[in-house]
Amino acid sequence: MAFFRGIKNFLRAPGRLYVFFGSFFIAAGWGWYHFNRHPKFVFLGKNLALLVAVTLVFHLFAICYRFLVRRSGRDIFWRETFLVYLAELYFFASLFFLVFFSTREWLSLAFFLVIFVLFFWRTQRVLGLHSNGKEWQAANRTIFLLSGYLFLVEAILQYAAYHYYILDSNIRFFDIVFFRSLAMVAFWMFGFAIASLGRSHLRGFWRQAPLIIWLTLFIFGLAVWVVNLGILYYSGLYFSPVAVEHASDAGAVIWNSVSYLLVSGALAILILLAYLLINTEKNKQKVRGSIVSYYNYVVVALALMIFFLLASFRNTPEFVITKSFINYYLGKDVTYALDPVLQKKLLKFGLAYEPDKFFVNSRSEIFTPTSTRYLPDRLLKSKPNILIIELESFSARLSDVYSSKYKNVTPNLLEFSKDPHSTVFKNYYNASTPSITGSLSQFCSFLPPIGHNEIAEERKMQNHHLLCLPEVLKKQAGYKYAAYVTAVNKEFAHKDGIFTSMGIDKIFGTEELKNYIDSEPLSWGYSDHQLFPTVLKFMKSAPQPFLMTLATIDTHPPFDLAKDAVNYGDGSRSILNMFHTTDDAFGKFWQEFKQTEFYKNTIVIAVADHAIFPGILTKELFPEDANSLTYYDQNFFVMYVPDSILPKEVDVYSSEIDITPTILQMLDINQPNSFEGHSIFDDRKNYPNLLGMHELGLYINQITDSGKRKVDYNIPTEIQCKTEPNLSNDLDLCEYLHFYEWKRQMLGEGRFWKH
Repeated sequence: MAFFRGIKNFLRAPGRLYVFFGSFFIAAGWGWYHFNRHPKFVFLGKNLALLVAVTLVFHLFAICYRFLVRRSGRDIFWRETFLVYLAELYFFASLFFLVFFSTREWLSLAFFLVIFVLFFWRTQRVLGLHSNGKEWQAANRTIFLLSGYLFLVEAILQYAAYHYYILDSNIRFFDIVFFRSLAMVAFWMFGFAIASLGRSHLRGFWRQAPLIIWLTLFIFGLAVWVVNLGILYYSGLYFSPVAVEHASDAGAVIWNSVSYLLVSGALAILILLAYLLINTEKNKQKVRGSIVSYYNYVVVALALMIFFLLASFRNTPEFVITKSFINYYLGKDVTYALDPVLQKKLLKFGLAYEPDKFFVNSRSEIFTPTSTRYLPDRLLKSKPNILIIELESFSARLSDVYSSKYKNVTPNLLEFSKDPHSTVFKNYYNASTPSITGSLSQFCSFLPPIGHNEIAEERKMQNHHLLCLPEVLKKQAGYKYAAYVTAVNKEFAHKDGIFTSMGIDKIFGTEELKNYIDSEPLSWGYSDHQLFPTVLKFMKSAPQPFLMTLATIDTHPPFDLAKDAVNYGDGSRSILNMFHTTDDAFGKFWQEFKQTEFYKNTIVIAVADHAIFPGILTKELFPEDANSLTYYDQNFFVMYVPDSILPKEVDVYSSEIDITPTILQMLDINQPNSFEGHSIFDDRKNYPNLLGMHELGLYINQITDSGKRKVDYNIPTEIQCKTEPNLSNDLDLCEYLHFYEWKRQMLGEGRFWKH
């Protein structure tokens, strides 16, 4: 009975309820954002520990407050009355953390502003109980008005950074924007409070100096934001020391039509701020100086609490940019320079960089203009539709088109390759792996110095500003529509942001496909037998000419997911079953495709997104190669062109980065670019050497000085470098590792982006 009586007494105490629910809301919201929610019992345990910690912090603060107000001899309102309402104000402040549970941006903003107004209203009511309540309320109103205005300004700036910055690994979802805004408001209000206190303690000219310094810093910060937003809009990156050093080249990015609008907005912000400061000064004259000073001390204390208790300030663009400049000019950043000897060696791979320029890989044209045509005249005039089928993990060695080891494992793809209008590309390799970086290589002709884990887990690239095939087709050739169809959720590995950045109009993932496929997903997402008929439906309703891409799924490990699998032979080898299944789905599609108008006006490219992972190809399947395979291998690549005038076979050494230049040359689209690949029909043959780049391994496939082809491969973290330089013309893994690190640095500085 005593236990239940204790609980009853606890619940009857309003202050304790306020503290409990306030701590609960803070722990729940903060934990929901920061903690991994699986396994659930660990997630709940962490939140419980956080709840206890937050409660203890509040009580410690209350004890310190009680000690300080009694020690300083404050009047009875601060020693007793305000102390009673302290828990209630803590509860109202905790409501801000509930914004983490909102999934709608405008609703989140409205909620945050409502809580801000509610918190202001409650502090006004509490301060009204003071014997000089009107003066305290006037001071409170002035501070809330200024901080509310600063919050709206910061919310706009922080949201722009969230929306455009592509390398922010500290944002999981939108709502953290409000806490970054709150952190910056605390920063500016801290400075404003210090300036106000300085004015009350200084005399003469120096009395105005603190506020002038604060206002100068604010104007400077706003000016930096104008430049930063201009850069963000066009490059997806923050203002950096590199942009300053290459101001003449980066000027087109920094100053543009968007920047002029930003300057106008900044002037409007400053005009309204000046009005508020004048109004603040007038209100101060109605309030005793001791009250103003005391309130400023409170603002300083609250700002310091926010700095120490919230990590949001250290992740704001202002902090990141300031830190980058400090580290740069103090020489703390590790920088990589591309050695001239290494530059020369990269030329044999078709890579020509100009490190002294801001855009290090700017090219004036995609291919050398020629009178040779690669499409029949009618397709050049009307522009063909393009369907790209990205075959998951489709190494050439597992197809009848390239190998006779397992006959009839892909009979339909073999028939496709034998079509009179199809061309088989041999010696074609992947440039990266897995799917997301493979797609970046194919569509953007770019060796990505970034891996799947960095994109999917660390959010190192949420979108990008590379020049890619879909955008070029729409802007230069009048293509009306570009779509990407994937069996899994479109948010997986940030495919939604990355493919949208390429110029894709519509991305169909699992959720979107539910509106077009009646049955349940039969694989890891929808199976290939479900996807191919759906893509054909999309093609029939799409505006022409279009670019459409289908990413297959059944050949993704583990090889037992497709419930509608078609066994190969006796079905004992799951890998071959899945390749046979994808082939069967393609075969049904191809037979129907040939009966439509698309057979006469659509290019079909069936190409692997990357090679199959080496650990999957056991000694049982490929005993002669099992121990020497890497994440890079010859890939499937067959292209069908209506009334084709292409050769039946092409055996030029090439890789994924060459696909986009090749397609654009076929369409006779030539323009300035930053591609790293070369058209297979142009000068790719002059560079019979290939590179593969990914966190899983660096791959070199080259003809050495001795005239023999040599392959080198290793994981970046395991490459052991000697001190002696390589004096030959051959590229070694140590040099490639240095190039890899340099390229990561250039990627972070935005020096590969379109411009």
